[in-house]
Amino acid sequence: MIGTAMVAWADGELRDTKVISQVRQPASVRYSDGSIHHAGVVRVRSWIFRRHRPYEVVIGRDPGLSYGHSVTFAATGEGAPRISAAEWKQDGVRIKLDSGHELFVPAQKFLGGR
Repeated sequence: MIGTAMVAWADGELRDTKVISQVRQPASVRYSDGSIHHAGVVRVRSWIFRRHRPYEVVIGRDPGLSYGHSVTFAATGEGAPRISAAEWKQDGVRIKLDSGHELFVPAQKFLGGR
């Protein structure tokens, strides 16, 4: 019984991620931390049973999107949502997805960090 519980816990806690689409902050926009930021849609699945989890939009300094400010959302449809447009401004970034979702993340949420 402990083995089954451990597997269930691990499947719920451990994740397998894949970056689906990504955009980079344009050179015309500069933030106070001096870093270049990336935004992307990340597909998340459970590690053992590969169950689909909600997608994440991650914004941060890591081009691999392994850390940063993330927003989780559920999307259903034919395929994984992709970024169709991104508008980077001093106060934040507005991301539009081909699924019809639109998201604004204030710059203060993704500036700084590691």
